[in-house]
Amino acid sequence: MTTPLTVREPVPGRVILSSCLGDISQDKGSELFLPAGLPGFETEHVLLPVEIPARRPLVFLQSVRSPDVCFVCLPVSCIVDAPFADISEDDRAGLDLDPGRNLVMGEDHLCLALLLPCGETVRTNLDAPIVINLRNYRCAQILLEPRHGSRRLTVDGTWEPVC
Repeated sequence: MTTPLTVREPVPGRVILSSCLGDISQDKGSELFLPAGLPGFETEHVLLPVEIPARRPLVFLQSVRSPDVCFVCLPVSCIVDAPFADISEDDRAGLDLDPGRNLVMGEDHLCLALLLPCGETVRTNLDAPIVINLRNYRCAQILLEPRHGSRRLTVDGTWEPVC
């Protein structure tokens, strides 16, 4: 059984500073909560998802605490069509996802792929997505059974497997 995360209510109209995105107005209830942070960023427990219409489908995850910490992501469904339902019981418990329910992407949860610079392009590891519970906004980077591997964006806009 997981312990509920103590949540500090955001201040309506609060502005978050971002070195990458400028000043961001924070809407009440829009924060994502990462109880364990992300690998290498264990102290970052609250991120604000930001979508910029001209940059869709990119999703930026801006730290509300650190202006210089901003992650660039894509919904996994933009990279592969394969379903991502292999979330372990432990990960489901940590995210407070119903263990007996068949999860529906976009209704119960969302999987984001972190984009990492790779020469003139970007790459991602689809076996380590950020999974967000869309009902309570808890999220974590989880490790899935190796199945999808790493992908790199090609010049023609397709994703190719990386050996």
